[in-house]
Amino acid sequence: MNDLFEFLTHNKTDAVEVIFLMLFSLGIALFQTVIFSGLFNLKFPNWLFFILSPAIVGISFLIDPSFPLAAVLLLFISVFVFAIIGMIYSGIQSSKEDKIEREKFNKKHNIPKTTFGQKILGFFIVASIFGTFALLAETGNLKLLFLIIPGFIILKNIFFPSSKSKFMRLQSILPTSKIDSIAMGMVEVEGDLEEIEPIISPYFNKPCIGYYYKIEEESKPDDDGRTTYSTIFSEIKTGKFKIKDETGSVTVDGEGMEYFFDRVDNQKGGKTRHSETYLKNNDYMFLVGYASSDNGNTIIKKGNPDSVFGIAIPRSISFRNKYKLLLDSFLITLFFISLLIIYIILN
Repeated sequence: MNDLFEFLTHNKTDAVEVIFLMLFSLGIALFQTVIFSGLFNLKFPNWLFFILSPAIVGISFLIDPSFPLAAVLLLFISVFVFAIIGMIYSGIQSSKEDKIEREKFNKKHNIPKTTFGQKILGFFIVASIFGTFALLAETGNLKLLFLIIPGFIILKNIFFPSSKSKFMRLQSILPTSKIDSIAMGMVEVEGDLEEIEPIISPYFNKPCIGYYYKIEEESKPDDDGRTTYSTIFSEIKTGKFKIKDETGSVTVDGEGMEYFFDRVDNQKGGKTRHSETYLKNNDYMFLVGYASSDNGNTIIKKGNPDSVFGIAIPRSISFRNKYKLLLDSFLITLFFISLLIIYIILN
């Protein structure tokens, strides 16, 4: 280090060498211009650094002929220093802008903020996962993950089933009722939908009985170059309508209804993709909900907050029910084979 300092400050340059160093500093000026305009997003004349950098070298020569080499080295090092600082600054600014845009988006679509309790719970779950992994690694028992992970998935499906799982389980138990003989309580009906008061979808402005609106954001292409999307917002809204079969019709209050089918009726792509699925007049659907009396008239609606209230396409339900026993047998066999493999690995 001392040798370098001595070399820079004890070797005098002549006029020809200074001119060469000033021309070399123009290359440094190009990087400086890109860094301060691109990363720091500063506004200044494009020629500023192309004048400033050679001027610093020239002035250093006028002060002392042994200074130009040190001046060029400092200018060269400054490129890396300001590039690192600029990347950090740009990342912070980008994060702030993303947060502002996300808050605007959440406000527009009435998305509630993540509560402090939810943040603490999320942190606790993540910390527990890393803590478990670290403990197993330290004790040399990482192979226990082959038992812990499947066990966690099984317990989650048993004690915290998804809405779709509860819907499918309930529809397989309930008999399909004729509309003229609906009993009070949880019911399963099938028939054509009949519009009462149409509602307008939020993006494509289509009149419908109900809609499922989804906004997706484009993710980075995978290794095969395929583009994927992740959902950043979704909304389901359903008005009042009737469902009818050959025996009659019944009114349905659609508030709180979930859609258990994957049809997409309207979609507009791009980096942000908007999709809408509609419940339309004369759609033939399968419905599970809670039947109650409303001033002597039967109405199907959502019962308590945890009760099942959903709609699906009948042919997909019948297909699933047809092969359900085969699927269950396959899953049970797969479960016991997995247990056998885990036992072999652990021993």
